[in-house]
Amino acid sequence: MKNNNITAIVFTFNEERRIGFVLDNLIGYCNIMVIDGGSTDNTEKVCNKHAVIFLRRPECSPNDEMRLDTLKWAYDQVPTDYVIHVYCSHFYPAKLLEAFEKLTKEKNLDAIYHDLVVLRYGRIVHRPIIKRTSSACVFYKKSIINFAKSKIHDELAIQYNPNTMIRLKAEDDLSLHVFQDEDYLSTEKKHLGYARTEASQMLRAGHRKIGRYDLFLGPLLKFLYMYLRSGAFMNGVPGLIYSIALFQYNLSKNIFLWEMQNSMERPEIIKANNALRSRLITKSKRVTI
Repeated sequence: MKNNNITAIVFTFNEERRIGFVLDNLIGYCNIMVIDGGSTDNTEKVCNKHAVIFLRRPECSPNDEMRLDTLKWAYDQVPTDYVIHVYCSHFYPAKLLEAFEKLTKEKNLDAIYHDLVVLRYGRIVHRPIIKRTSSACVFYKKSIINFAKSKIHDELAIQYNPNTMIRLKAEDDLSLHVFQDEDYLSTEKKHLGYARTEASQMLRAGHRKIGRYDLFLGPLLKFLYMYLRSGAFMNGVPGLIYSIALFQYNLSKNIFLWEMQNSMERPEIIKANNALRSRLITKSKRVTI
């Protein structure tokens, strides 16, 4: 039976290929509201065929790197107390949806923490085998969101409170499944954008100076830790590629942060190189005279 106190907010941009899977997963379970970022494919037609609410989000401010104004606008459209924050890479097992519904009947609970597994190349590449804990959260009361404190990878600043939130067992049937339909090129393009955003946030937070050892050693240690902890080492080359992509993300983030801390983004680089060119040209003329 449909739970009319839950709304799945599905964020889309040219998702004609994947939106059908998401709708088939959630239709009949809860209300569905698609928030679209200006798709030019048949995303809207697929949504209309499934008779779900389809809204075009307003334009983001150029300075809104986290699209927080858009997210707040989206949540303001939701008529229900409970929200599932959905992307078209998501799949929700029936057992996990049952846990979400059960929470709505508990007066003093606000959110559920669950585990996630990552699938890529048609197989699981991330399923923690060391310290597997439920630390992802996409289902909660919209009233507990703190947009002002939101950061990359924690978009809506949901902070765990053991008195009002619960952690499910970290097992596959209770885990969000994230399908990464990416090849290496598309992965790196996305990672560069996210890495630069995270570096900007770290700079504003006063992160300590990045040195030559921090630049590479930190990402390398994280790679080794995640390669083992995530169980990626058990999944052959796909697991290794997944882990390498995370390593490159962390390396890119550190490089961006170093450039920002040392005022060496592209305009400053051009200025510094032009000054060096001028000095070299002047020196060369003195030698040839």
